[in-house]
Amino acid sequence: MMKKMKGFIFDMDGVVVDNHRYHFQAWMEFATKYKFELNASIYREKFNGKTNPDLFKMIFGDISRAQMNAYAEEKESNYQSLYAKEMKAHTGLISFLDYLKTHQYKIALGTSAPTSNVDFTLDRLFLRKYFDIIVDGPQVTQGKPHPEVYLRCATLLELDPRHCVVFEDSLAGLESGSRAGCEIVGVATSHEAYELKPLTENIIHDFTEARRLFRF
Repeated sequence: MMKKMKGFIFDMDGVVVDNHRYHFQAWMEFATKYKFELNASIYREKFNGKTNPDLFKMIFGDISRAQMNAYAEEKESNYQSLYAKEMKAHTGLISFLDYLKTHQYKIALGTSAPTSNVDFTLDRLFLRKYFDIIVDGPQVTQGKPHPEVYLRCATLLELDPRHCVVFEDSLAGLESGSRAGCEIVGVATSHEAYELKPLTENIIHDFTEARRLFRF
């Protein structure tokens, strides 16, 4: 697969880190407090891969930016508390990133996550050095499945999207990467492999399986 690939773009949650259950737990506690319906099925179908502003509009309707920011800070603070002691890079990721860096591929992070979560993840795990550019939720106006985040990544990498591959765990994210014109690889963390297969045949469970796709 894909010897033409020049750029590698990684989603964060569920890809760089396998943290699905911690976000889900934080959202469930938030849903209980604010009394809206949420379960594993709703979370996978409607929450995973979306930006906080899109999610809070879906939940609460037309609320102020200040209220939206307050809700986001509450939810993300809870998530960070839950995950802080357990966090680690996804299996095989660092070895894969080292390979890409050594062979001078361009690398980007393209995520719907807020900047605070990006800083929390990259700095605590010492991963920031691997990424040539970072595009997070506040830098885009259209959340996934809109292709904006991955088109922006490709532009900042100075690459044609057709020469970029996107690693994504969410259905919305895979659609976003595909609509941007990138090759897409599903990472089976927050979804089972069979759930990702309608969107891509290129599926890995962790990054120990990644190099076989590119014949490295």
